[in-house]
Amino acid sequence: MIDGRVARSDVFAFRLPVRTDFRTSRGVVAGTSGGRTIILVRLEAENGVAGWGEASPIPTWSPETVSSVVGILQQHFLPASIGCSCTDLDGLHRKLDQLLAPLWGLSAPIARAGIDIAMYDLFGRLLGLPLAVLLGSQRRQSIQLSWTVTGSTPDVVASSLRAARERGFRSGNIKLGGAPSWDLELCRLTREAFPSGFLWGDANGGLSLASARERASALQAAGLDLLEQPLPPDRLAATADLTARLHIPVALDEPITSPAVLWELIQQRCLTALALKVTRTGGLLPSRRCVDLAEAAGLLLISSGLTDAGVAFAANVQLAAAYGIDLPCALNGPQLLGDDILATPLPQDGDIVSIPARPGLGVEVDEEKVRWLQREAPLC
Repeated sequence: MIDGRVARSDVFAFRLPVRTDFRTSRGVVAGTSGGRTIILVRLEAENGVAGWGEASPIPTWSPETVSSVVGILQQHFLPASIGCSCTDLDGLHRKLDQLLAPLWGLSAPIARAGIDIAMYDLFGRLLGLPLAVLLGSQRRQSIQLSWTVTGSTPDVVASSLRAARERGFRSGNIKLGGAPSWDLELCRLTREAFPSGFLWGDANGGLSLASARERASALQAAGLDLLEQPLPPDRLAATADLTARLHIPVALDEPITSPAVLWELIQQRCLTALALKVTRTGGLLPSRRCVDLAEAAGLLLISSGLTDAGVAFAANVQLAAAYGIDLPCALNGPQLLGDDILATPLPQDGDIVSIPARPGLGVEVDEEKVRWLQREAPLC
């Protein structure tokens, strides 16, 4: 019986270049001038086998920052992981629950996800089994990606859409929350580029109830298939009101920091779709529990990320395949990042990513490169 107790732990924080500026209604997520901040976790067993996790925050998207994630990992979560067995993920999470008081859902979910993902990866590597076996499900052998449309003018958007078609993408996702006329134009341009594809718009909480009501019907008429996070995460009554009025699915992701929070949102009828984000929900174990709740409630399942590097990208892809998500996934790390930390990335053909049978997450991290980036492009 493999015990798989953690003997050593490390955290790495650095920047990766970004191909083009990427903005939401709250501002820049990743830009060509500042790059994308990446935080990786490495957990090593006594026999030297290591698992990798990712906990990369976006301060304009959630309250977690580089300083808070690194500080919580170094001072709380990593020391607590020493001696924990990767065969007891539930016990690990219960231990982490005792370290920091929760505010809304799990405490520090992005930092926690780094530990959780690394433990799953370590578990799979120690057993020589892929993540699908550990999850007990693999309903799909591949997933389809959605192209994240970038640009704030028609010409730049047109260039982004041309690049999407050249790379074999058939569906797109857009960022809403600008001027009503621009949101409508962006929707129209993207629908023209992907006439039969799935088109979802994410406002990142940037709309008021009144503005969301006003533009929702026009966006639906322009071809929008799904609206994600139209209102701020704490506007639950208003979100429920809007969800009841719309004829297309309303997905939430930003307030969903634990299965308990998702259950409350389901009870209050705030959503008809769940946007899975492994790092936002505290890792693979809490995300699996969220999926179980969502399926029991009859919610539509979609998948998106946080412009992740290869480790979190792999975790999101694996979870989407495990639960059979057949709609295109807005996992845009490979699209937007100008570099990565993987020696062996997941195989991709056009917009299709195949699920490998390699142990753990199915990817190999270039540890030498990670340590070089830690020296040459440090965050702290």
